[in-house]
Amino acid sequence: MNLSFNGNELYKGFNLVSGIVPSSAIKHILQGIRFEVRDKKVELTATDLEVLVKYTLSAKESVGDGSIILPASRVNNIFREWAGNEEVLVSFDGSSCVLKSGKGYFKIAGEDSSQFPMITITDVKSFVKVDGGIIGDMIGKVIHAVSTMRARSTLCGVFVKIDKEEIVMAAADGNRLSMVKRKVENSDGISMSGIATVKCLTFLQRFSTESRGTLRVGIGESQILFLGERGEVISQLIEGQYPKYEDVVPKDNDKKIEVKRDELITVVRMASFMTSEGYHVVKFIFKDGKLMLQSKAAEVGEAELEIDASYQGPDLEICFNPEYVLDALKVSDSETIVIELKDNSNAALFRTGHEQLSVIMPIELK
Repeated sequence: MNLSFNGNELYKGFNLVSGIVPSSAIKHILQGIRFEVRDKKVELTATDLEVLVKYTLSAKESVGDGSIILPASRVNNIFREWAGNEEVLVSFDGSSCVLKSGKGYFKIAGEDSSQFPMITITDVKSFVKVDGGIIGDMIGKVIHAVSTMRARSTLCGVFVKIDKEEIVMAAADGNRLSMVKRKVENSDGISMSGIATVKCLTFLQRFSTESRGTLRVGIGESQILFLGERGEVISQLIEGQYPKYEDVVPKDNDKKIEVKRDELITVVRMASFMTSEGYHVVKFIFKDGKLMLQSKAAEVGEAELEIDASYQGPDLEICFNPEYVLDALKVSDSETIVIELKDNSNAALFRTGHEQLSVIMPIELK
């Protein structure tokens, strides 16, 4: 079994798949990557038993078929050093693999590929087509709001819903919600939904960048599957019923204020300098034509900053965790942010782009 690769292409593919390999595992074999050659096509496979990825590589030359499991971390380090080389040779026989490039070589002990665990696609029946770049962008706009509290398992993932001509992603942690919608090619009117894991979607961001082009997306009862020209990502879904995120979005916030995104990011970030771990609060004070931010923490100091805002009405004070606001603003693709408020005790709605919003609960001062 003999193969020849461009060093950069080999490293990019192997490094991508390595991203799903667990740093530690009960089964040692999970820390390896299945390297399979069939009909002159090279397929790399990795899994942590919850997410499985397959990625197809292009070899400059290929002689013979076969497969082996290579230690992911060790081999990835070698390929990284050889990424700038025009040619890297890979050959294996049984459980022994030889890597050659330039004037050096490595002989690596591999494992029997028949022992590698696979995830079988069991209940994904229908697919819709979505541009991979759109998928990656949507993930980036909501994933910051996922809960890290394992006790609330359904909120530890991202809700993905496809219905009619829309794909929706939503994430919430009990204190905030982020949601984004995009158009999707769905001529058959397929409806499907599920809660995808953070690991799956974080990896998919990289996968969609490397594979490019259109992805076919399918969601079953327990699995979600993404198929691209260069490979596929399949993941187990998080079990449970996701809360009705639509009910969290305020419908009667009657005060609408426009502010410039970059200016708001700057003052919120600066105001956060005068908060502490035990008191992470910034007060937003809306007055005619302006927004003032105040922060104060014992043994730290205080700050007061001001920007222009299109607010008309009686003074309104409301407090937020500045990190929640910054997370929403940083993924905005609009120059202008629209903030919708009712009062200082109800959730605020931040419209941060086309079909993109964040709902943030205020902090009540004691």
